[in-house]
Amino acid sequence: MKQFLKQLMKQRGLGALKLDEMTIFNVVGKYGHYQVKVGPENKKNHTRPIEISGEIHHLFVAKDSITPLPTHEEINRNMQGTVIMKNIEVHLFDRSGKGNGVQIINSEVDGAHPHDQINLGGKTGLNLIHKYSESGKLANETYQIVQSDILSSAK
Repeated sequence: MKQFLKQLMKQRGLGALKLDEMTIFNVVGKYGHYQVKVGPENKKNHTRPIEISGEIHHLFVAKDSITPLPTHEEINRNMQGTVIMKNIEVHLFDRSGKGNGVQIINSEVDGAHPHDQINLGGKTGLNLIHKYSESGKLANETYQIVQSDILSSAK
């Protein structure tokens, strides 16, 4: 979501934020709750870093998707092959502020970490979670979900 920062600043009335100022606010969304930090503006590229910490209630991880709600296909096949992640702690830091993705510096802190999961995918499900975590796909897909949740909560 490339225009995330621009939309966020407009929705939250942050247009008057000075170059060297930062702001912190809390959001209760449909899928979770978050603390959002918008940092001081980078003078070179005129963007602001965005740091989001919080928790998402559920994520449904399947071979082709990571979603906050199960897809119709997953429901129709009784969730077989799906890993249900519960109470996911998120720490997402978009240093560039462009909204394209997050950078994982310390995988033990950064990214998305479930407190519990129900694996209906067997060994394939475990491999999928490991692969998505290692590649950064889990964190980046979670970032897109959180962005959407934050923006829709302000409407």
